Amino acid sequence: MRKLPCYPRPYADELFSSWFLRLAHANVQRLPHFTFRITGDSYFWRFDPDRFLRPGLAETLAEVTGLSVDAIHALTLRRYEGKVVTQLPPRAPVRWIMPLYIQGYKRRRPGLSYCPACLREALFLRTHWRLSFVTVCERHACPLQGACPRCQAPYAPQRNDLGLGSDWSTQPEPPFGFCPECRLDLRDTPPRDADPEVLRLQAWLLGGAVSGVLPWPGQGEVPSLEGFDVLHQLLAVVLRQGVQGHLTETCGLAGPERPPQRRNRSFEDFDLPDRRLLLRQLAFLLEDWPHRLLRTCEAAGVTKEPLVVNFRPVPPWYEAVADRLSRANGRRPYKRVPLEPHLTLEELAARRDAAPTPAEQRRWDLIWQYAQQEEPAVLPFVRATGFARNTVVEVVRRYNQGGLESIENWWRGKKNPRRRLLTPEQEEELRRVLARGYMTNAEMADWVEARTGTRPDRSTLWMYRRGVNYHTMEGRRAGT
Repeated sequence: MRKLPCYPRPYADELFSSWFLRLAHANVQRLPHFTFRITGDSYFWRFDPDRFLRPGLAETLAEVTGLSVDAIHALTLRRYEGKVVTQLPPRAPVRWIMPLYIQGYKRRRPGLSYCPACLREALFLRTHWRLSFVTVCERHACPLQGACPRCQAPYAPQRNDLGLGSDWSTQPEPPFGFCPECRLDLRDTPPRDADPEVLRLQAWLLGGAVSGVLPWPGQGEVPSLEGFDVLHQLLAVVLRQGVQGHLTETCGLAGPERPPQRRNRSFEDFDLPDRRLLLRQLAFLLEDWPHRLLRTCEAAGVTKEPLVVNFRPVPPWYEAVADRLSRANGRRPYKRVPLEPHLTLEELAARRDAAPTPAEQRRWDLIWQYAQQEEPAVLPFVRATGFARNTVVEVVRRYNQGGLESIENWWRGKKNPRRRLLTPEQEEELRRVLARGYMTNAEMADWVEARTGTRPDRSTLWMYRRGVNYHTMEGRRAGT
């Protein structure tokens, strides 16, 4: 594919969809035609290209624009992987990333934000406007907008040139400043002052999203990914009815006016004005860390569980704060489950590294990590590592009782006596019947059902036909 006649360079912090729209406009082509020419995909805009570029698209764009592949990928939201989010799947909901609520070419709800003053200065979309904690413009100290102030249509500038039959390629500028429904110039929205507390909190979070570390009050610097996970968990605590009541009635902090109807709602389900209110409440709880949070939880009757539920792994510094709300604190210690000293730490590490299968390697790694605890207990180990509790209990129990063989031969020899329908005498009789001539599975099933009252399944018929004792790989080898 030949180079395009015009290929504008991306702005700093520009979103991929914004640059792609400017690319079409610079080449005087309607967005749907230009999109199909470049991507070959008629449904390109029915998904979220800022989250995921299908294989080969970055290479094609690099060929026609002269940009590097890495520079094109840097325009997507994947720049926040490892700093704000662990990973960014193409469509699944993700903490701190606003969904676009796409329905065809339309938007069911506001998901993309904009600053009228920023659009007056330069017509392009900023990448950080897709982060859910970004609710105000740091440059102009004004609240961001998510919808048209006149008709309340969600902000979706691509729709000015998609699905409406209009041809924006002949306009003098790209359509970032206009409402796709009523054509209002969004840049004329009068500015308002933003809450200074929300501004300070947002600046702190954006600094962590760029640098990869968050300076936590009284804790020093923590990895930003760890800090963002804790903050999202705290927002879930803020949304609890008791905490909301205390913050609004006792502390005088306004709360969301229109909570989403979803039962398991999260911070990203709230509109921009309500997210600003929740962030103001979060900033209040972070002051004098962790004492104000603990006082609020105690006043609202919140114990440790809501602070750590569905949160794995829990950072030790955060769990130490949550432990102060535990009802068992000082009265009931964790149940100790010591590990039998079959092997030393070095020997456990050697077994893990030499394990022939990934499953066995995970079991040895679990035991190796468990052996390093100062206090051998299952619950704190589960919270610190993210292993499933049932898995930890079973692996530790088997290692303690069976030693090395129980970990290496996890499934070998495991019998399933429930499959044995016939008595030894009936099995001997069936072997004699089979020796006299071939029986179909249906005939064999009728024979077994007449003597046991239960019709066997195919696996049980196979077991008796092959003359093996149980359903394992060892049994299959014995019957060959």
